[in-house]
Amino acid sequence: MGDSAQSDWSSLARWMIPRKRKVHFVVIAITLLMIPGALSALEPIDMESYEMDSPEILAQEVINEEFQSTEQVIGYVLGIRDPSLIEQDFTPASLLEDGSPDVTNRPEASEMADFSKTYENGGILNLTALREIDLKGETARAHTLGSYLKPLVDDVTGGNTDGVLSLVDIMRSFMSNDSILTRGGNSPWGPIPPATNWSDCGSLECLSFDDANLTQGHIDMAAARMVTNSDGAFLRWLSLDRKWVEDSSSPAVNHDGSHGRWSSTSSWLLIQLDKKQMEMAGWTFIWKDSTQLTEPRFVDGELNIGGYRLVDGEFELRPPHYNGSICSQMSQPCAAEWSMLHLEGVIRTTDNHVISLSIGDGVNIEVNREIQSSLWLIILMGIAITVLLWASLRRFSDVAIVGGALVLSLLWMQGAIGHVSNFGNWSGIQLIHRSQFSNLLPILILALGIDDSLHALHRYKEERGLGKSPRKAAEVTVAKVGRAIMLTSMTTIAAFSANLFSDIAALRSFGLEAGLGVACAFILTGIWAPLVRLSFDEWLEEREKLKEERNDQLHLVPKSWLEWTAVNSAAKPNRFIITVLALLVTIPAAFGMAALEGDFKVEDFLDESSDFAIGVNLIQQRFTEEGEPAAILVEGDVADPRVFAAIEEARINMNTTEDGFDAKLTRTPSGKVDITAIDEIIWFTIASMAENSTPFEAAGWNSSEVENGVNCPSTTGIVPTPDLSKKGCLLFFYGFASIYGVPASNTVPGIPPSVVALYIYPEQQLNASRPWLTIDNKTPSYERMLLRFGITQPEDFPSMGPALKELEKDLSPFTNLSAADSIRERLSSFSVDEPVSWVMWTERPITRYVASSSMQEEMQSSLLLGIIFIILVLWWGFRSLTHALLTTAPILLVVVWLYGLIYILGYSLNLVTVAIAAISLGVGIDYCIHVTERYREERSSGANRQAALYAIGGASGLALVGSAASDATGFLLIASSPMGLFASFGLFSALMIILSLFASMVLTTAAIGLIPEKPIPEEE
Repeated sequence: MGDSAQSDWSSLARWMIPRKRKVHFVVIAITLLMIPGALSALEPIDMESYEMDSPEILAQEVINEEFQSTEQVIGYVLGIRDPSLIEQDFTPASLLEDGSPDVTNRPEASEMADFSKTYENGGILNLTALREIDLKGETARAHTLGSYLKPLVDDVTGGNTDGVLSLVDIMRSFMSNDSILTRGGNSPWGPIPPATNWSDCGSLECLSFDDANLTQGHIDMAAARMVTNSDGAFLRWLSLDRKWVEDSSSPAVNHDGSHGRWSSTSSWLLIQLDKKQMEMAGWTFIWKDSTQLTEPRFVDGELNIGGYRLVDGEFELRPPHYNGSICSQMSQPCAAEWSMLHLEGVIRTTDNHVISLSIGDGVNIEVNREIQSSLWLIILMGIAITVLLWASLRRFSDVAIVGGALVLSLLWMQGAIGHVSNFGNWSGIQLIHRSQFSNLLPILILALGIDDSLHALHRYKEERGLGKSPRKAAEVTVAKVGRAIMLTSMTTIAAFSANLFSDIAALRSFGLEAGLGVACAFILTGIWAPLVRLSFDEWLEEREKLKEERNDQLHLVPKSWLEWTAVNSAAKPNRFIITVLALLVTIPAAFGMAALEGDFKVEDFLDESSDFAIGVNLIQQRFTEEGEPAAILVEGDVADPRVFAAIEEARINMNTTEDGFDAKLTRTPSGKVDITAIDEIIWFTIASMAENSTPFEAAGWNSSEVENGVNCPSTTGIVPTPDLSKKGCLLFFYGFASIYGVPASNTVPGIPPSVVALYIYPEQQLNASRPWLTIDNKTPSYERMLLRFGITQPEDFPSMGPALKELEKDLSPFTNLSAADSIRERLSSFSVDEPVSWVMWTERPITRYVASSSMQEEMQSSLLLGIIFIILVLWWGFRSLTHALLTTAPILLVVVWLYGLIYILGYSLNLVTVAIAAISLGVGIDYCIHVTERYREERSSGANRQAALYAIGGASGLALVGSAASDATGFLLIASSPMGLFASFGLFSALMIILSLFASMVLTTAAIGLIPEKPIPEEE
């Protein structure tokens, strides 16, 4: 900075130091004021909450708000257990006294049988395994959540279940000999013979599943008949290792005439809950809106914190046993995640032959569990940093001052965030949107605070070692280092303030939160810490206990090493060699950086040995073809026949084999795209009416009247059927299905109205006796419908982008009916000529991809904008573009090198790695600024270049090494965490700190050497 700025800081130092007691009082007063704000800022962070403007996320919100019939499907992978581990005299594990499952007393998920082996006894289709699966289903029905089950339709036999569906329910339906596979029927084109039967079992008597005399032979025969006659539907209930195992003793016969049985290691257990009913009873599915369990207590000698218990040094789940009575009386709703994990725990008490594992539920609970289990690493990190701070500062009081300033910095940051959030809520403008990035802020502030305080205290020691009094040393420290720390803080704030221009609320909030945190760290660790040091030294001086500082004392590393490094890096020919080597390293690193692709691997965020991660990986391995549920929302007049016809046209497009989306779509074993929509339900309804018209006649259908008495004409072909090209027919069948569902018939499965409501619903209440009209006898409107499908391997982000582009083309039958200029545009209205106002894909695999990709792109854009801001701030601060560029260039190389290391180590772009690159710019630039600022200070005082470089190594270098050693050691300890988020963040943060130290002590000094040595005004 210029002379005026130096004079200003000197004046500030002379004004502030005599009033240091008042400054201490102000700090204490502000700290007390920050406590309420800090408490309000401790709100939970929902890992699946995306507060951003996106049509995909908006479509999800529309579905949640507008579709009254919403479901929560809990999926369990059921895998047979390693036969060598099965207990012979097994009894289900008891629950704890408070009704919570004991998660330490059950088989581990890793005990599932080997996926690569073939089990000749049928594996998951073994009768013993099926009996245990039946017990699991009954356990789910008896659970508290069993009161909120929502009916499911068995897609193999057409049977209805109460909301629990497994292989057992399919077997039970088939063996009743009253399923759509074993019943004949009628259609407009003639009689339909049954696909198979359960009346002729050869040498066996055809028994029901619950018959005590049921044998493995019955299971083999039933499974073989369903595989052959269900168009692949039954095979989808078996994992990809499904195989026909020949066995001459089995009565089952395959299509090739061989005797044997089907075998696989895994299957599903599905439980469907009614979200609306649960929410009305006191639960919420939004984590941050739920009651947070944080109360510590001791139970049976174990430490319990909220829903976790400490067992053998690691926190395990102790999910609370909620019910409607408890939840309705709580001030905030119960978290549905806890109840779903309680259900899983109770089901897993039955695990012996078959291991149950919930898929994708409880991510917030798992994240919190792993964070709490990693607390000992945080403690160990604190101890290591404390030891290294002492090795650098050599005074316990210095370490205490730094530690106290850091603690207060974190408190001030949280308090400031809380107060800003409260102000935003009061003014009606939400300024703070807590997100996953908010978890990174304490680490950022610790790194900056250690750096600031070490520079301040090392400069104080340097001045004391030169014989200055404590007061004079403090004046120099505040005047000189305070100015440098202000510049580092401003550049760091500038780097993160680039996020304020983001379209994503979470990133804007992150930029604001980081700015508040950096400002707090600047005040407390850069300015207040040396004042505390002064006050303590004056207190010692009054008691004649103050010792003189020794400039020859060892501080972590010999000062001569750092002086040698700084001087020789800038000397000929080293500066040229360093420059060339740096560029040579940067070139391949840049190629690696360019080759990085984004993804969403669960092990990059969570402990890969956790049940959550194992479950996700099991799906990817054993049920790759099934995919994760997604949906397409269509808005407009969806009762328009053109919109109805567009469903099948879009389905045909998706069945067309092209690179892109078709490879991501869930398909049936026959290769057809598995997309369910209202058109299939309507065709089921018509087929049901063809076999039994009585329910329809009771609702007004009369084939003897004009247009069947319901404004629905029939086609004029050989076999007349309702003409679905007429709106009147759609209104009748939409209304009938919405009120009554699809009546079961010989060949049509019964579908309850709640299932129909998952795809379409009327905007007005319908007339039950005239379902094509409202209760006011007016024409009803249907303005939204859903198409449901699955996406395979949604974590593979590089394939998701092309997939969604292909989907956009596939949905052209809908977009051709819209006046919108883009598929992403949502119109407020529709017309007769253009009945579609919006069509958009959504649900978790898509919103997760969109949110992650958008955040990555925004952060990378903010990184570029941050670089510009930093250069502008340094140009203003140094009054020299040359010095601004030579300070920024080394840290830009660090960013490229860091991305290169991310590529070499086999990582990919995700929220953690992108955030680390952004943080490296904000933190790393501080290292280089301290070097440049000390060089400028020495040169302005009349020193030549070599003397200035000696000062850099002997003074700033000590602080930089102390800061880097403390930070890097702490981060490396975190890197040993089993939690993927902590491990990757710790590793790359440590690498970032080490590279930043190298950039400051070697690259920046080499860059200084490249500038022709002139008087400082000319050199600038």
